[in-house]
Amino acid sequence: MPDPVVAVVGLNALKRDLVRAAGDRGPINAAFSAAGTKAIEPVAAAARAAVPHDSGELAGTIRVTGSRSGGTVRMGNAGHRYAGWVDFGGTRKRPHIAERPYLTDGRYLFPAARGLSGAALAAYTPALQSALDAMAWTNTATEGSSVHD
Repeated sequence: MPDPVVAVVGLNALKRDLVRAAGDRGPINAAFSAAGTKAIEPVAAAARAAVPHDSGELAGTIRVTGSRSGGTVRMGNAGHRYAGWVDFGGTRKRPHIAERPYLTDGRYLFPAARGLSGAALAAYTPALQSALDAMAWTNTATEGSSVHD
């Protein structure tokens, strides 16, 4: 008796769809980035409200940027290099020597992220699901038909 042959119908089409969808400019990464930036905007808003507003400049440097798998909240820039010192503390040498207690969890960004992580997840998950549901798969079967490869 010959050995049985097992074939997976549609595997090649699935591989092609996944490569197309998950490529650098594919719809999955675009959906992850859009969903991530929308989900973490409240974290950036909470951090903006929490930072000291002596001049208001530091709050203006808090921004949300997209990444391949979601979004990122950033604080500071080339003109505001003191952002890390304000948030975490430590010893600063320029423009003058200053010290403030070092906090590993930070004062503004991380506490805002921790406090709003549940809300961010609740916003992120359905956005990803809707993007995956809207994706055009090339190898789908309708009632009465069969899939192809």
